[in-house]
Amino acid sequence: MQTPVTEIKKAYYEEIREKKTTASGIRGRASRLSRVGSMVMPSDWMSGKAKRDYRRPGPLITYSLFEDLVPFDVFDRMKYEQHVQLLPKWRKKYGDDYICREWGLSSYGFNIILEAITSR
Repeated sequence: MQTPVTEIKKAYYEEIREKKTTASGIRGRASRLSRVGSMVMPSDWMSGKAKRDYRRPGPLITYSLFEDLVPFDVFDRMKYEQHVQLLPKWRKKYGDDYICREWGLSSYGFNIILEAITSR
């Protein structure tokens, strides 16, 4: 009886062999243009400098999921900390009148929300 380590090694090497066989099968397959050969990727046609630039990481882009104004029911379900963080940004970006119209609130109702946020 083989030890578990030996069985695991054997299964691992067998799996690698199967994957290599599967990957090499693409070389014998005909393309749509009736050519037989290895698969050619677009990066294979690039120059060395273009490949290095292509593989280089791009700029980091950060964004907020709540950059745009959300419906009032979604806003109402948020935590207080998110209210304090998001509402001033939206007031600067959209203005009070637009927010009242979108949320279907009167200016009095909107002022109550503002007082509740600023009172803590």
